[in-house]
Amino acid sequence: MPKKRSYNDFPQWKDFQMYYPEEFRIAEGEEPAEEYWEWRDYTVHIDRYVPKENNKRLKVILVHGGGGNGRLLGPMGAYLRAEGYECVAPDMPGFGLTEIRKPNSYSTWVELLNDLINREKEMCGRKVLLCGISLGGMLSYHAACLNDNVVGLMVSSLADTSQKEVQLQLAKNKIIGKLGAKSLSIFKGITDNMKVPIKLTTKMWAMANDPSFVKKLKKDKVGSGSWVYLKFLRTLFEAKAAIEPEDFTKCPLLFFQPKEDYIIPWNISEPFYNRLAFKKEVVFLDNCGHIPMEEPGIFQLKEHALKFIADLGKT
Repeated sequence: MPKKRSYNDFPQWKDFQMYYPEEFRIAEGEEPAEEYWEWRDYTVHIDRYVPKENNKRLKVILVHGGGGNGRLLGPMGAYLRAEGYECVAPDMPGFGLTEIRKPNSYSTWVELLNDLINREKEMCGRKVLLCGISLGGMLSYHAACLNDNVVGLMVSSLADTSQKEVQLQLAKNKIIGKLGAKSLSIFKGITDNMKVPIKLTTKMWAMANDPSFVKKLKKDKVGSGSWVYLKFLRTLFEAKAAIEPEDFTKCPLLFFQPKEDYIIPWNISEPFYNRLAFKKEVVFLDNCGHIPMEEPGIFQLKEHALKFIADLGKT
């Protein structure tokens, strides 16, 4: 049986640590535990951050977006673990170390996350909070629509990718934005099995506001430097939530908006956010880009996140 891949074999993530304040870094010797989960046609890689005293009433699932992977959310896992919360960070099919044996669709991501929520709840009986960054934000909402075990959403994006204006915003250029979704739908019989570098499809230059960080990000072969099936992009543009936001009442939301996010700015998430009728709060992160790492915004994120999670643990 071949040896399972480890992030020890893909150490690019270590180069990202220096860009975060010290308390958000994964210290040497404190890397998350790595495990694999056989799920349908996929062998899913999972990072697990386990605190020394693992007795909190809920656990957190960290949900990455396109061009990311579970290890990229290490800063969230590191500081939440230090506060006593167990965190689980899967690599969604097509990215990270998850083994993929056929073209995957966006619905695969939703169904995987839904099943992972149930799996984690069954393991220990604790409540589950979804923390989604970038496209992981709307993915978290889509999964929560299907699952009653989610007690809270903490996300940085609610981009409704079925909307033309959102597709135009996410696309690398106007031509891709205007023609991409329609072309992929018309020619899906041909294009679904094709793969392209993720950096050719979106504004990869805006993933973060530090050019040197972005340069390193693009070289990450299991993240932003990887390739994506066009079937995934097509189905992402067609995705609809199982519950309209006006009817969603399952759990509260804490929304983080980096003030200097040039991929998914506030005007892209705001329409969907405003339609949500349940308990919600938006926090604007000063000086932060799409991947929040700058001060003081990253500490604003931490402060509000810990309060939100603590309040959920009381209920």
